[in-house]
Amino acid sequence: MSIDENLAYEITKRLSFPRLVGSEGEKRAIKVVVDEFEKMGYNTVNREKFKTSLNNWKRIELLFLTMGILYILLAISYYNLPILSLVIITLIVICILKLLKISDSNKIKLMKNDIYNFETENIYVNLKSKNSLANLIFIAHYDSKSQVYSSIFRIYLIMGSVFGGIILLVVFFVLSVLKIIFMFNNLILDNILLGVSIVIGILTILNFFNKVSNKSPGATDNATSVGTVIALSKYFKNNALENIDFTFLITGSEELNLGGAIDFIQKHKNELDKDITYFINYDLVGAHGVLRNVTSHGIPKKTTSTKLNELFRNSSKDLGIEIKEIYFPIGAAGDHMPIVNMGYKACVLASTGSMKYVHSKKDTMSLVSKEGLNNIFSLSIEVANRLNKELT
Repeated sequence: MSIDENLAYEITKRLSFPRLVGSEGEKRAIKVVVDEFEKMGYNTVNREKFKTSLNNWKRIELLFLTMGILYILLAISYYNLPILSLVIITLIVICILKLLKISDSNKIKLMKNDIYNFETENIYVNLKSKNSLANLIFIAHYDSKSQVYSSIFRIYLIMGSVFGGIILLVVFFVLSVLKIIFMFNNLILDNILLGVSIVIGILTILNFFNKVSNKSPGATDNATSVGTVIALSKYFKNNALENIDFTFLITGSEELNLGGAIDFIQKHKNELDKDITYFINYDLVGAHGVLRNVTSHGIPKKTTSTKLNELFRNSSKDLGIEIKEIYFPIGAAGDHMPIVNMGYKACVLASTGSMKYVHSKKDTMSLVSKEGLNNIFSLSIEVANRLNKELT
């Protein structure tokens, strides 16, 4: 098997500049992607435009701000009027459910103020096979973003806000009921709960200030993945498989609302058979560190494709490439999520080495590993070959 390990790396270099949805950088990135597909020998490069917006981010910011204030009011109300604390607990639960619903959404919602709405697009090419027994769709998003906090800090902040808050709600619910029925009082406990509530409230409010901007070059998030998918499109064009039709899909607006994946499925659901269609999503691949396969995500837990996970597990063992399977409950999202929600088989792969610098000015080519790119490239080819062989 001949692998051009430099191709994905060179494409990554071409794309390593800020490219937030709606920016001039995004328009430049689109041109780069189209140009690279044409260089790979594709005469037809499909471009599908769609409308997207900041709706999700604005709603998430307001929900976290509301929750943070309510956490603090909860402790105060428990101290003075415990029956009111039950009302506040209900309001916080509603906020948490709305947060989870946003992360689980399969729709793109636009804002009334058109200044927060944008037109973007998905870009993809297709390869037909002799027998067309399965569809394999390699997917990576080309947009980038920066935020005030690092991705790791943001993830822990969200987890602390939600899980710490849930524990707090349970404690306050039990104590409020006891206080109402039995006139239960403990001044020391009240002061401790007030302190904990203020801390969790402040942590939750901090999420409101994690504003989106356009400062990150996005080398590992997600130029490496785009480079990988385009390099794979060249490989399989020159090394066709007889049983698998390929789509090499580069999506827009992942960073705002997973909009590219949502739009693609909505437009093509009638032609994509759920029983024989497989999506492999690349996000943060090609960095240093261990390769991760997120086999489940969300609350309640949703699992990715058992078939694809098994193929990657077995392929990684045979190739001697370390891959770790993890569950990611909340705090990060990817294009595979709406795909799984809509009933399709999908998996997602990511590297660990760049997480500290993702969504920051430091997500540069210095974080990119040629070995990491070569590993994900080799794994993807092995998985496709195994699937093709099983279909024979």
